Amino acid sequence: MGSLPVFPLSEYYLFPGAAAPLHIFETRYRQMMDDLMDGPGRLVMVPLATEPELDAKGPVLPQVGTLVEVMQHEKLADGRWLIWLMALDWVSITEVPSDRLYRQVQAELLPEPKPARAEGMTLDLRLIEALRERAAGTWDAPLEAPTGRLADVLLQALPLDLAQKDQAYHERDPIARASMALGWHNLMSLDAEDAGTG
Repeated sequence: MGSLPVFPLSEYYLFPGAAAPLHIFETRYRQMMDDLMDGPGRLVMVPLATEPELDAKGPVLPQVGTLVEVMQHEKLADGRWLIWLMALDWVSITEVPSDRLYRQVQAELLPEPKPARAEGMTLDLRLIEALRERAAGTWDAPLEAPTGRLADVLLQALPLDLAQKDQAYHERDPIARASMALGWHNLMSLDAEDAGTG
């Protein structure tokens, strides 16, 4: 994919399959947006810990990030940007030299193992049902959405704490992520039921 801008954000976990708004106001990231609009509009988002380890370039970047694409954008009169991002996929990243104000990385798509057909179908049905519950109505999965992607969308929809988000974000096995997502969904649903009857 060549060199891509990287946007590190403290405690910000964006899972593939999700869409999210973002407000761009720092000078370096305003420059990034100006540059992105001359190309395909893709960058890598990475979460940073509350107190990240530092090196000469700033916070040490994690090895995994989320490839995102700018789907909508508005540049305000004062130079700030309001954008809407679509998270596309998991990528491994290696930082490369940058002659811009923002940092850049070499990104490589991370393939995910496919679960056995029977196991995958069972998990997919449970994930879709959980997503429908979270959506409080009908929710149709994209055709042939892989198990890992369904799990990622559910993880983004759940009100997780930072430790849970970090654990799920750095779990590379889609079956493990699906199990996490369903387990947390079920616990939160039970807690909501208990609160409603208590």
